[in-house]
Amino acid sequence: MGKGRPFAQMLIAVAALALAAGPAWAAEETSGTVSIDSMSVAAGLGFAWGDGVLEFRGQRYPFTITGFSLVDVGVAKVFAKGKVFNLKKVEDFEGMFMAAVAGATLGGGAGAAAMQNQKYVNMVWTATNQGLSFSLAHAGLNVKFTEQARQQAARIRKNAEGQPAAAPRTGQ
Repeated sequence: MGKGRPFAQMLIAVAALALAAGPAWAAEETSGTVSIDSMSVAAGLGFAWGDGVLEFRGQRYPFTITGFSLVDVGVAKVFAKGKVFNLKKVEDFEGMFMAAVAGATLGGGAGAAAMQNQKYVNMVWTATNQGLSFSLAHAGLNVKFTEQARQQAARIRKNAEGQPAAAPRTGQ
C-alpha cells in the first residue's frame, strides 16, 4: 500500500460530502449560483479571504468573504462554484455560513462544502485548489456584499415594491 492511499480516501470523502449535500436540497429549486476566488493560509488555525459573485434573479451581486478553519495547514488559492438554495431575497445571503469542510491540495486539488447561514440560506459548492494545504475541519465563511451590491439590491427591492424608479432625464 502506498502513501497516496489516505489522500485518495480523503478525496473520496470530499466527493461524498458534495454528493450527499446536493440531494438534501434537491427538492428545493436553485435560488442562484455563486462563484468565489479566495486565498487561505493556515498552521492549525486557518484564515481565508477573497471575493465572489452571487447570481440571483438575473442580477450579479459582488461580495467579499473572510473565513476561518481548524485543523488546517498550508497555503492555497481556491476557485469555487456552486448553487444557492432557499434564498427568498438577496439580503438574506449576507452573514456567517457554517459547514463541515474537507479538502486537500498538493499542486492542484479539490474540495467541497455544504453550508448554511443564520437565515437558513444553503450553499453547496465544489472547489479546485492550487498550492499546498490540508483541511478537515468545521469552518465559517462570512459573506458581506460590496456597497455597490447593497445599493443595487435596495434599488431592485424598491422597484419591486411598486415605488417608481427615478425618471430618466430627457435631453433637449
